[in-house]
Amino acid sequence: MHTFTFVTPGKVLCGAGAASDGRLAAEARLLGKKPLLVCGKSLETSGMLARILATLPEAQVHLGVPPEPSLTDCAVAQAAAHGCDSVIAIGGGSVLDVAKAAALPGSVYDYFDGKLTVPEQALDALPILAMPTTAGTGSEATWVGVYTDKRGTTPKKASIRGGAMLPRTVILDATLSVSCPPHVTAYSGMDAFVQAIEAFVSRGANPFTDPLALQAAFDIAEWLPAAFRDGESLEARERMLIASYCAGMALNTARLGLVHGIAHPVGARTGAAHGLLCALLLPPVIRFNLGADLDRYSDIAIGLGAPREDLAAFAEKWLDDFSIPRHLSDLGLQRSDFDAIIAETLVSGSTKANPRTVHESDVRDVLEACW
Repeated sequence: MHTFTFVTPGKVLCGAGAASDGRLAAEARLLGKKPLLVCGKSLETSGMLARILATLPEAQVHLGVPPEPSLTDCAVAQAAAHGCDSVIAIGGGSVLDVAKAAALPGSVYDYFDGKLTVPEQALDALPILAMPTTAGTGSEATWVGVYTDKRGTTPKKASIRGGAMLPRTVILDATLSVSCPPHVTAYSGMDAFVQAIEAFVSRGANPFTDPLALQAAFDIAEWLPAAFRDGESLEARERMLIASYCAGMALNTARLGLVHGIAHPVGARTGAAHGLLCALLLPPVIRFNLGADLDRYSDIAIGLGAPREDLAAFAEKWLDDFSIPRHLSDLGLQRSDFDAIIAETLVSGSTKANPRTVHESDVRDVLEACW
């Protein structure tokens, strides 16, 4: 028997060129008359921002979201949204997450601290339109934002979640991702791959999320190498955007697992790209979970054309193929951080959704395995 709530954005529009040919503008005007457009500086540098604003002259622009956004970044975006009636997010996962925070009423610090609860419906929050420029986090499909709290002596990375953070409309435009550098393509693509796998084997997996997660994993395995080799391939870029979106829909209900449980506290301390950390942590976590004799890994292996026992090796090969570091020590992590990382990992919602129960020694073993 299953108990779950499955939610998705209300509309998904997929089409190359939609950002600048009027389709984005038409969808945005259904949500409000004065949108806040949240984006990264690369959109401006590429000239795409000017083309978009030619179709949305009434938009107010908030530029400059950093790769791993802090609560302060969110608060600045919230201030920029004052007087606006909707939010348009165009960028990678960090941009999308900051835009979600910008749409919320009340202090983002209060949501992070649990003093406020994100409303289940966008009654007081601003409606969101999301356009991903990378195929990775799947944030456009979820009601989750991940942020770093830098108020204390040790940064803490965690999520805020709730119905009002779910985009109303999503537009998948492959032309926005063709300029994504190969290393970003690899990191973000591996994030999506890990999310698909973790959502499929998660304790929260259900009949709605299973086909989405499994097909996303297969499609990413097929199309990520092509997007990495030829970034200008619109077919590869579009297939990756769709696969990433499907993985996002799956994880939004199924949750994730131990990879993400560890990746967040490690990322808060190292500043390393989230997708890089997910890729690096995936092989030892697969080996740990295989100890539970999970049949679901067999379903993944069959689709990837690999023996079940070689799944971790399959993932390790991708680290080499995409020039992803193999060791946490190369990223500046200190062994003295292990105890704090383990403590944060064990209370993570992602860890609690892992298919095999996780103990302190298990987290330490995974950290040591990729140290």
